[in-house]
Amino acid sequence: MYHRRQESSDILARWSQRWTDNKLGWHKTEPHQFLIKYGSELVPQFLGTDEGVTCLADEKDQKEKVRIFVPLCGKTMDMAFLAHHTSVDEVVGCDGIRKALTDFSEEHDDLGIEEVSSVGAFDSFKGKGITLLKGNHFELDDEVTGGKFDGILDRASIVAINPDLREKYVDIMGQLIKPGGSILLVTVDRREGTQEGMSAGPPFSVDDKEIQRLYANLDWVDSVTKLEECDEFQDEESKSRYTMQGVDSLFELVYVIKAKPAQEK
Repeated sequence: MYHRRQESSDILARWSQRWTDNKLGWHKTEPHQFLIKYGSELVPQFLGTDEGVTCLADEKDQKEKVRIFVPLCGKTMDMAFLAHHTSVDEVVGCDGIRKALTDFSEEHDDLGIEEVSSVGAFDSFKGKGITLLKGNHFELDDEVTGGKFDGILDRASIVAINPDLREKYVDIMGQLIKPGGSILLVTVDRREGTQEGMSAGPPFSVDDKEIQRLYANLDWVDSVTKLEECDEFQDEESKSRYTMQGVDSLFELVYVIKAKPAQEK
């Protein structure tokens, strides 16, 4: 079992305290706007809505259903949104903080999530079309996750980890994605500000140059495409929060990273 005491490790202690204190500034009460807009990069016959409340497709048009992985998932609404999609077979989320997963389970009781037997070093929770794993992201492999994934949604994950661990993080992504699969990646770019403000985090700044450095030349990656960027300072609350940190310009970027088909790898 992955014991709760491990949440006191150097990596998890701060996150554990923030969950205990309910200081969850990154959490959104609706599915992320970029998932609504670009969900078709992950899910066939994806039908998002401006309200972000449904993503159902006609069953007669269904192709093979997909598995989606959400690293460092917290209690994101994105998982519930995807779990209800008729083209999604299973959503698998992983987080190091138990409270994140139990809160998600309680807030989405329609998914019937219950704790089951552990999988290796990971506590496991299962529900309707969803599995939650509590453990160390860097110990994941496709045996723990029950196989590889057609898609990965990295909405607030790579920006949360220590910059020194990014290469190791990306290596795990490469191990978990299927040939021909896609990663929908959302990151933040602290574009202008003081040196302290630019280097602060989480969320850490992961700009276009860094995304290209991490992914573009890997043997399993077919393409790295920036789909859009959004000026976060258009939101007054976000502008106020980051200005106090010494940030003068902040953008949210979204990418799709395509894995090579099996024959080209």
